[in-house]
Amino acid sequence: MSFLVVIPARKASTRLPNKPLLDLDGKTLIQRVFIQATKSKAKKVIIATDSKDILEHALSFGANAILTDSNHVSGTDRVYEASLSLEIPDNEIIVNVQGDEPFIDPEDINQTASLLENNKQFDITTLFSPLDPSERNNENVVKIWINDNEVLLFSRDPHELEKPEFIHRHLGIYAYSLSTLRFFVSLKVSKGERNQKLEQLRGFENGLKFGAIKSVSKIHLGIDTPSDIEKALKILKDGD
Repeated sequence: MSFLVVIPARKASTRLPNKPLLDLDGKTLIQRVFIQATKSKAKKVIIATDSKDILEHALSFGANAILTDSNHVSGTDRVYEASLSLEIPDNEIIVNVQGDEPFIDPEDINQTASLLENNKQFDITTLFSPLDPSERNNENVVKIWINDNEVLLFSRDPHELEKPEFIHRHLGIYAYSLSTLRFFVSLKVSKGERNQKLEQLRGFENGLKFGAIKSVSKIHLGIDTPSDIEKALKILKDGD
């Protein structure tokens, strides 16, 4: 299996300014994500950023890093620009790993790529985990309905598809070929994407087939708020 990992890292953040450069027990957030990604089977891991500060920091700890346009509206656009600069073939698999997941299991990266490589009916693959009952009505938790690895729907509303036996929690990691990524970024923002602020609905509503596989990560924590930082520091401390 051959694939690349691209980690989009944007400096601006409404709730946590300079989020990728946050210190988490001696290593920055982006550094911890990069380290986890390098433990996967990816032949190359690249950080794609809009910030010279993040670029210089990434280079300082030995990462491959690319400076991208600061006007991109999404991480997907940033991943696409970085991928073009690598001069890879259209069928190359690219895994988009979110830059705020410091505890992602490298095997989750591997299996997302593997699901795409081994199932040609899917255009994009992603991850899910069990949906805790306490998260069911939380609009900040994205739901995903899956039947035999095929994604039936994404939504913030747990009642949008009345198939409770298929509902799970969506985790934002994606694998796609360069050609699929090119098609995705060429699409206009869809109605569902606009209404729910879920970028994946742009592809879903334009006929792209999504597949999903259960995450093996023991910790699912995206760093979005100060309380998330506290949780991450506690996890790191307890792991020492």
